[in-house]
Amino acid sequence: NALAEEIRLASIRLNRLIANLLDMARLESGHVKPRMDWCDVNDLVNAAMKRVWVELADRHVAVNIPPDLPFVLADFRLIEQALVDILLNVTMHTRAGIPVEISVAMEEQNVSITVADHGPGLPVESLSHIFEKFYRAPGAGSGGTGLGLSIVKGFVEAHGGHVRAANRPGGGASFTLTLPGKEPPTA
Repeated sequence: NALAEEIRLASIRLNRLIANLLDMARLESGHVKPRMDWCDVNDLVNAAMKRVWVELADRHVAVNIPPDLPFVLADFRLIEQALVDILLNVTMHTRAGIPVEISVAMEEQNVSITVADHGPGLPVESLSHIFEKFYRAPGAGSGGTGLGLSIVKGFVEAHGGHVRAANRPGGGASFTLTLPGKEPPTA
């Protein structure tokens, strides 16, 4: 049974690696064309958390989304995948039990989604390189390819948005996706 579980986990990791390589090839070839539609940010966050529920199972995840938040114009699948990659990054680089916070805010007309943790934070020398293809922070554990965060950057920038990483003042790291706000159509 333990062998079967190890095979299952290895196949999930291999599947993610292949998906990341395909996504990176699409980004580099210019074939990422977002299929824009009005999305509920609650649905985006919930869908991303559902896809990584196994990895998040040993963590408390606090979600803070304002009730009056307008819909955002985005490609649901691409932004969901960006959130999945950030959540996976958090689970890979923090120890089990470290809480995760997901918060959404309006910044002028833009919508920002922040994923933060209470882990060790990011090495200061890594902050300017963290979204580069194949970049892995010094001392990073095994298992990552250095593609996930560069894919996040590519998907968000394909929407005309931007992404940033920072260390939190009380410890931990935060990743913020900012998507340009548009006025939703009236019914």
